Amino acid sequence: MRQGCVDAHALPDHSLLLYHTGSEVAFPLNESGAFIWEMCDGAHTLDQIVDAVASKYEAQREQIDKDTRAFLDVLIHHDLVRPQVPVA
Repeated sequence: MRQGCVDAHALPDHSLLLYHTGSEVAFPLNESGAFIWEMCDGAHTLDQIVDAVASKYEAQREQIDKDTRAFLDVLIHHDLVRPQVPVA
């Protein structure tokens, strides 16, 4: 789920510029990163995000899964999103 302390600014090429208001650091995201960011709304599971990316981009599902997880780890590391906690 996206953190509330992040402002997202859409750019004409479908990329995004994220600005973390707490650390005052900007993070540019390319089109695929922006697509994943938009799905980090708390309503989509990790598997749903991977499925959506796989349906949009031409690549092997295994590679998309690996890349998406790695990208989300970076977003979590920079406090741009927080991981979803599974509901028991």
